Amino acid sequence: MKNIKTYIAALGLVSIMVSCNDLEDINVNPSFPVDVSATALMPPIEQQMAVGLQFDNRCLGRYIQNFSIATVGAVGSEWDRFGYQANSDTGGEIWKMTYFAIGLNLTKLQEKAAAEQRHDITGISKVIRAWTWQVATDYHSELINFDQVFTQRLSFDYVSQDKVYAEVVRLLNEGLTDLDRTDGNVSQTYTAGGDKMYGGDRSKWVKFAYGVLARNLNNQINKASYNPDKVIEYCDKSLASNADNALIRYNGTVAADINFYGPGRNNFNTYRQTDFAVRTMDGTIFGGVKDPRISRVLAPSVGLSETAPNSAANPDASKYTFNGNPLNTTASTTATNVSRIPNIYGTYTAGTITTPGRYLFRDKANFPLMTYSEIQFIKAEAAFIKGDKAMALDAYRKAIDANIDFVNSNTVVSTTFPITSTITAAEKTAFLTNVNIVPNAADLTISHIMLQKYVALFGYGMLETWTDLRKYHYDNVNIYKTMNLTPNGGIFVDNNGKMPYRVRPRFNSEYVWNFDALKAIGADKVDYHTVEMWFSQP
Repeated sequence: MKNIKTYIAALGLVSIMVSCNDLEDINVNPSFPVDVSATALMPPIEQQMAVGLQFDNRCLGRYIQNFSIATVGAVGSEWDRFGYQANSDTGGEIWKMTYFAIGLNLTKLQEKAAAEQRHDITGISKVIRAWTWQVATDYHSELINFDQVFTQRLSFDYVSQDKVYAEVVRLLNEGLTDLDRTDGNVSQTYTAGGDKMYGGDRSKWVKFAYGVLARNLNNQINKASYNPDKVIEYCDKSLASNADNALIRYNGTVAADINFYGPGRNNFNTYRQTDFAVRTMDGTIFGGVKDPRISRVLAPSVGLSETAPNSAANPDASKYTFNGNPLNTTASTTATNVSRIPNIYGTYTAGTITTPGRYLFRDKANFPLMTYSEIQFIKAEAAFIKGDKAMALDAYRKAIDANIDFVNSNTVVSTTFPITSTITAAEKTAFLTNVNIVPNAADLTISHIMLQKYVALFGYGMLETWTDLRKYHYDNVNIYKTMNLTPNGGIFVDNNGKMPYRVRPRFNSEYVWNFDALKAIGADKVDYHTVEMWFSQP
């Protein structure tokens, strides 16, 4: 027995020695390498930049009234009523994107690039990190302490939003310095192998970085330190045309590469454009001038198909009927109801969608993270605040012009109902020369700028639109005219009559595992989401 025990003990010791010495070799799977190239890390990181926004745009799109969910009864969806879903990760994808989906992968990318002296990729990684912090703080406000994040801690403290804004600027400046380097192993050819957004073109990443700087500073219009000249400078160094747009591309041929917005994913089959979104384009707000983008971006209602003026038998796009869903009311799907409202794909079914979809809601549609049009609207706003209306008007007109071209590039021409075609040069000229749309410089208002920016960002720039709404404190009298802030069923009960200014941190990441830190910033309160942001305060 003694010898057997000795043998077993010796065997165990050998086993321990082997497992300790050869642990890494034992766990190596040649099909899934532990160490991958920088260019292999970049595509999934860039793709997650879109996915994080797209998931949460389902909630943000309802806060800003791009669309709502049709419901039956007096009380409807929490998000349509400016609330949130308690004990749920709904609305938490940006948090997940920042700390998990991109998180350590981006750290690994930066470390690998630095070790290989690929300064262009190091710069890109810093710009992306800055973008994630900017997006996450504009959505959630306080973020995890930068000295604690991505460590082995089991709990994390938070830093205030002003510190996050400063960290974004620091990272962007470092990224710009790296992107300017030509020494080491900088190579557009190499970087293009992984950079699916800009093909390794450092000049375009520089422009994107300045765009984030422009957002960062322009969000602070209520502060005494706001510097419109600096915003204008950043805009002039940012995207110079639609060719610089930051797009995440989809082939749309297999499930793993289908746009989250597309009918192949079927995530929006119950979402309908709101009546406010319709009013921004149907002439109600802009002096009766119908926006030519309306029939390409929004979905026309179909009723009494053989006799209605918007039928296939009478395909005059100017006569299409567009209806929007008042917040939390039933959108009738009765075939004979000319006012019934289609979903965001342009159909009425709640089941599988077989149509190609519309505008950005297609399987192959590219998703914009930033556009030239948005940058020009930022410049117009800054110039207007500065008092230079001539500059503001010039940027404002360029912004609309560029967005019309962007809409055309995302219009699938169809000769079947609903008829779609690109906006003609004549339509574009007529729209841009109408004084109700582009007035004289002296008559330009901040409402012109912000409402046309709302139209241009429809369907993708929900976070930037919400940031604008919060900067102007939901002013639906002077700026966002006719926006309805009293949804059917009333504002969500936990709001205590207040509008939302932030989204609560992701439930399973924070409320389950980091609750004490949440209590320290007041996030344990049911109305935490109504606490005003640092950026929107004086």
